[in-house]
Amino acid sequence: MSPMYILDGYNVIRSSDDLSRGSLLQQRERLIGLIDRRSPQGSSRNSVTVVFDGQPDVSSPDLSTHTRVLYSPGPSADDVIKNCVDNHPNPRDVVVVTDDRSIRKWVAGAGARVMSCDDFIRRLAEPMPPPKRRPEKPDGLAAQDLNRELSRLWKLK
Repeated sequence: MSPMYILDGYNVIRSSDDLSRGSLLQQRERLIGLIDRRSPQGSSRNSVTVVFDGQPDVSSPDLSTHTRVLYSPGPSADDVIKNCVDNHPNPRDVVVVTDDRSIRKWVAGAGARVMSCDDFIRRLAEPMPPPKRRPEKPDGLAAQDLNRELSRLWKLK
């Protein structure tokens, strides 16, 4: 099964001077936008959930197409993260990104993996691989020429 990443949102933001500039809304948008563009979780098949303390702003647009965003208006973000790990069918497939010592300890005890905020932020900064290009198919004449040349070479052996 593909790993599921759960981020302690404000903990990740506070670990980066770049992410922590501006209003809370701008900080959240910057983090989610980077995750959607850069896929630091390795693959778009690996789901990402970002958990923030508090409630969403009324003006918060739904930015993301790949990243699930949860807010914790009642319980703390820590409790939401713990519930996500507890409710996952296989906690070994969960990676929690936080520097909060108590959460890191709890997550490890639950059998999930832990990643530091710095490691995750480093993944956000890594250069993106170039897009994969499909090789061009030869047109009909080029394919015939190629087949003739391969037949000629085959006969030489």
